[in-house]
Amino acid sequence: MRPEREDWTAALAAADKGQVAALADRIRDRATVEPLAAPREGLMLMQLRDSVAGAAFHLGEIPMARVHLRLTAPEGTAEGGAALMSDDLALVTRLAILDAALAADLAEVPEIEALLAEGMAARAEVQARRALALDRTRVDFQLLSEDDA
Repeated sequence: MRPEREDWTAALAAADKGQVAALADRIRDRATVEPLAAPREGLMLMQLRDSVAGAAFHLGEIPMARVHLRLTAPEGTAEGGAALMSDDLALVTRLAILDAALAADLAEVPEIEALLAEGMAARAEVQARRALALDRTRVDFQLLSEDDA
C-alpha cells in the first residue's frame, strides 16, 4: 500500500541513496524537468512552542533544502516537490523528481514504490528503536513511594 503523498519525501530519503539517485537520474534522462521555483538551500530558523506556557522560542538554525518542479514525460506531466532538513540539494532534487514521477504514474512507479516501502521500513525500525530507548527511561513513581516496612 502506498503511503500518503506527504510521507513520500521522508520515506524516499530513508531508502538507499544510490538507488534513489540512479532511478531519478534515469527518469531525468528521458523526461523534461522544469523548475517551478528556484531551488533553495540554506539555513532556516527553527521555531518551537514551549509545551507548558505555549510561548514560541527559537531552537536554532537547521540546514534546509527545497525544490519544486514540473516533470514532463511521454506518459504524462506532474508537479513534484521535496523539502528536507539537509544541505544536499542534489538529493532533494532527485526526491522531487521521484515525487513527480509517482504523481504522473510513470512506468517507473513499481520501482519508486519499492523504494518507498524500503524507506518506510527503515523509518519504522528507527521509530521502534527510539520507542525502546524511551521505554527504558520510564520510572514507576508509585514504586518509589511505597514503604519498605
